[in-house]
Amino acid sequence: MHTFALARLRVWARLILENRGVERPYWGRLAQVLAASTATLPLRLAETVLYSRRVAKTEIAEPPLFVLGYARTGTTHLHNLLSKDPNLGYVTMLQAIAPKWFLVGRGKIKNFMEQGMGDQTRPMDNVKITLDVPQEEEVALANSTHMSFIHNFSFPSRTRDYFDRYSMLGDGHGLRPRELRRWEGAYSEILKKATLHWGGLRLVLKTPANQGRLPTLLRMFPEAKFVHIVRDPLVVYQSILRTYRKVFPLHQMEDVDWIEFEEFMVDAYAATMRRFIEDSQLIPQGNLVELKFEDLESDPLGELERVYQGLGLPGWDATESAVRDYLDTVSGYKKNVYAPSREVIDLVRAKWGFAFDQWDYPVP
Repeated sequence: MHTFALARLRVWARLILENRGVERPYWGRLAQVLAASTATLPLRLAETVLYSRRVAKTEIAEPPLFVLGYARTGTTHLHNLLSKDPNLGYVTMLQAIAPKWFLVGRGKIKNFMEQGMGDQTRPMDNVKITLDVPQEEEVALANSTHMSFIHNFSFPSRTRDYFDRYSMLGDGHGLRPRELRRWEGAYSEILKKATLHWGGLRLVLKTPANQGRLPTLLRMFPEAKFVHIVRDPLVVYQSILRTYRKVFPLHQMEDVDWIEFEEFMVDAYAATMRRFIEDSQLIPQGNLVELKFEDLESDPLGELERVYQGLGLPGWDATESAVRDYLDTVSGYKKNVYAPSREVIDLVRAKWGFAFDQWDYPVP
């Protein structure tokens, strides 16, 4: 099913309107999405009646722990490891796909949904999916509002515009103050619901789009903690392209111009990483730790302990045991392997060379 099939009808109405409709070959997909959204309207109404006041009164007392990293740098693996800490909560898959009714759906409805899921995995990397696993809050945002970069899954021709507006949050591209306040309100509601669900625990959050939102995140949560993960840019390029070739066919409501998208992909990485280099100076001393995916892969416990020590996070002893158990369950996982062409190597070296230098990767 389309990842945003359970979004509110008003979200889909806005998307359809601003994209001037849906191309004819995808009308059947749109009909399925609208049917799913309509069918879950009673659940959204029930949650509003039963929980709206409790959510509004919920305080995010503990500053969140943000996992930062560009797409395909290992953020999911790091997020999964950190989520084993019993002192941390997170946005679950159920909340991500049904942010407007997951509180009323946590019991029997969730159990019913899981019975029909089987052994599902993510299309881009075969990571197992259940409704309880940690998920990036950007998915919840896209199911709550039109103001999310990943609506480019449905409307790829708007990718660059969605990136400028909702990943970089304006930055000279026309996001008005009122729109930014609405974005912050939608984002805050997601975090408040997760906080309510986890009984007030500190949240560990992960979404690649946050890489370009540091000024806004720091304004909302001045004492937030950040762990930033990087990966060999050459691997990142190939992995992102493979991801979108898997994801677009499951979601698109229009045809994809792959030449245009690959040009965007090159520009977006450079813009995001350069902005992060500049904006990371805003993070208070002691609230940021950086690590490489390659080091996390080879020594996960050692790197996680370094994160806990560097950020002053409590509870490493209890977390270490849980992480060991989790690592045993994924010991057989195999990453995708890439064989880059000379053309790809030359492109990445020319456009992303600064990233090799910044994070000390050998230039191919």
